Amino acid sequence: MSLAHSNGKTALVTGGARGIGRAISHSLAAAGFNLVVHVRKETSAAQAEVESLRAKYGIKAILVAADLNDPSTIDGLFAAVDREFDRLDVLINNAGVENYHAAEDMPLAEWQHILQVNLTAPFQCSQLAAQRMKANRRGGVIINISSIHDTVARKGIAHYCCAKAALKMLTKVTALEWAEYGIRVVTLSPGAIETDMNRDAIEGFGRETFNSWIPAGRVGNTDEVGEVVAFLCDERASYITGTELYIDGAYSINVVRQDDRPGRTALRMAG
Repeated sequence: MSLAHSNGKTALVTGGARGIGRAISHSLAAAGFNLVVHVRKETSAAQAEVESLRAKYGIKAILVAADLNDPSTIDGLFAAVDREFDRLDVLINNAGVENYHAAEDMPLAEWQHILQVNLTAPFQCSQLAAQRMKANRRGGVIINISSIHDTVARKGIAHYCCAKAALKMLTKVTALEWAEYGIRVVTLSPGAIETDMNRDAIEGFGRETFNSWIPAGRVGNTDEVGEVVAFLCDERASYITGTELYIDGAYSINVVRQDDRPGRTALRMAG
């Protein structure tokens, strides 16, 4: 197939075949990036997704499987990038995992698992990506997909909150160190985003209740994240680095819900 629509640049998206990662892959492909779509385990559905990216956007796209819970697999992920492409311009650290434990009962193995996938693996990927971007002298963009829980605490996910908070600081430190090489690093922190994987949970919890907690009045969608990623990877965003952007409909700043504006009686506290 002709790659007439490709801009010649290559992006690696971890967890790039489902949910937010899938939307990011499509937004970058629409912008002309060739793609390395990472998955934990290769499936027919993931392969079909990559084939659809090639057919729809006229770009080169490959699927690479690697279990980010195993640090030894990450070198292999980047070896696959090197075999298929002569450059790497963008890394999206999107893959992540989450589970629930009371802090006092959390097994150490679960703490280590969550930190490995959500923090250590992004560090490893960023390190390997930056080495290539520096060597090629073209610069590049690294985007760490975090969560509002890098700032907003939540019961039951101490390991996840800590990993995401540290990821935010990793963005700041690497942005400082790598700016001289033309490498920009940004954190993108989504709030409540609906995906195929969590739609049933949203409905089970109560969509209207969920929506009422979000000042924008609704749960977000994956395309809203994907489009922001595509912008941040564009030259129009060339002065944006070392910072964090929340995509959450103001959810993360709506902890205090009392409303003391004149004429507003809902949620007004007495006294």
